[in-house]
Amino acid sequence: MIEEDELINIWQSSSNQERIKFEKSKLILEMKSSLDRFHKSIKYRDLRELIGAIVVIPIFLYMAYAIPYTLSKIAAFLIVLIAIYVNIKLRSLNKHKPNTLTDSYIDYLYQCKNYLSLQKKLLDTAPYWSLLPVLTCAVLFILGVIINVEVQPLNLIIASIIIIGCGIFIYFYNKWYLKKHYIPRLKKMNELIKAMEK
Repeated sequence: MIEEDELINIWQSSSNQERIKFEKSKLILEMKSSLDRFHKSIKYRDLRELIGAIVVIPIFLYMAYAIPYTLSKIAAFLIVLIAIYVNIKLRSLNKHKPNTLTDSYIDYLYQCKNYLSLQKKLLDTAPYWSLLPVLTCAVLFILGVIINVEVQPLNLIIASIIIIGCGIFIYFYNKWYLKKHYIPRLKKMNELIKAMEK
């Protein structure tokens, strides 16, 4: 087995051109691994959302039919529409998915960068087109019940804290996820594109 000092000596004795080739190869392998993980995470996210919609839609359609309170009926129906909309919006980015059969690796990288940027923007704006509408409908649903049924104030406070807490958690989790997974990948991709263009 080659010792670390020997590897350093080999590296130092190699020409600049060989070093550049090595750096490019290393960046390409790192990016491939990173993109594979990213594509898997997107696939699982879309699957989770689809399963969530399959569970949520029948439940809230039934509630829209069965619950006699108008405000709750409207909120339940809106939740169904939001679940459908979210899944359509997530799948709409599939047309931008990178094509591995491009003319060159650099073209593929640009496609990946564009796709990654679109996914980042989608997650960045999710509080406005997903989280806020769902939380608003949840509040309307609960209000519809509260207005028509005598509810203990403590139950109202607990329900409100749960809804607000879930919203805050999801918002900050999305921000953390962007910072941890999307921004570093975009940075590495830009580095690789620059290296490939040299």
